[in-house]
Amino acid sequence: MKQETTFYEDLQKAEGLDLRDNRGKRHNLAFILLGVILGLLRKRDGNLSSIHRSMVNTHKKLCTHLNVEIERAVSRAQLPRILGKVSLVKFEELLFEHFVIELDEEEKQWFAGDGKELRGSIEKGSKRGEALVQLVRHEDGAVLGQSRYNGKKESEKPCLRNLVEAQDAQTQKITADALHLYPAMTKLIEQAKGIFMIGLKANQAELLEDMLWHIKNNKPLANHHTIDKGHGRLEQRYYSYFDVSKEYFDKRWDTTNFRSLFKVIRHRTFLKTGEHSEETAYYISNACLPNPIESSEEYFDAIRNHWSVEVNNHVRDVSLNEDNFRTKKNRLLR
Repeated sequence: MKQETTFYEDLQKAEGLDLRDNRGKRHNLAFILLGVILGLLRKRDGNLSSIHRSMVNTHKKLCTHLNVEIERAVSRAQLPRILGKVSLVKFEELLFEHFVIELDEEEKQWFAGDGKELRGSIEKGSKRGEALVQLVRHEDGAVLGQSRYNGKKESEKPCLRNLVEAQDAQTQKITADALHLYPAMTKLIEQAKGIFMIGLKANQAELLEDMLWHIKNNKPLANHHTIDKGHGRLEQRYYSYFDVSKEYFDKRWDTTNFRSLFKVIRHRTFLKTGEHSEETAYYISNACLPNPIESSEEYFDAIRNHWSVEVNNHVRDVSLNEDNFRTKKNRLLR
């Protein structure tokens, strides 16, 4: 049996993590990195100074817990210099190894897949740059895995598909934007007995037209209504579920096994101005709902919770001010 080691122990003995010159090393890199992680977990991710204050505040307790003697926390001036000498590739491997999400094929979990362009990587005169793709758990926003691609050369579609396969997430429940509604993705999940819930828009014009015809000529088997108030607006959502398992689909979708169609009407009222806005969205799935009234609400919630990826990206943009960060070192953008 493999002996379990702690994150701190693996940081201490990780080969290739510390890129500093052996001459003049004064600070314990593993201890510093652990302090940074604790700062992030304490939501002190506004800037490096905030993380450093957390490291100072937790220094004594961390020393006691690890049974080490370190007189004081690293200085604010030294912190970025030390972090600049860390192998980000190796550090990322250790993070995902120790904070891994356990997947269970029997009790499937919902994950949202989406990409975000890192604007700080876009060079002058270019329109595209590096992009990050993540699989984020609906329940708590935990990241199952991430990958990246260069928007000038590659596409988000194969990047997310490869990420789903690499993480064995095709056996789970996946939500994604309409960009990812294509046979290679749906076949991957369907054949692994997973579930997909993917947006349906005009990029699949014939399929959308057929589903609109179905909605026009059939009554929904389940409905749901929610009201949310916050951020200066009142938002109402009207959900409807349709069984499309008996509809005809083009041969290109033979391996997909579409069964369910969901319609969502979002109505927003801005409280200060009284202005209104409304949009309608459609989602298609291979999920089978034998008892629509009882089981459809889980899928309505999954549609609502897909925003977890967008929230994750919003945190990166606003809290970390990522879109204003400029660097030619692409690994720093991850």
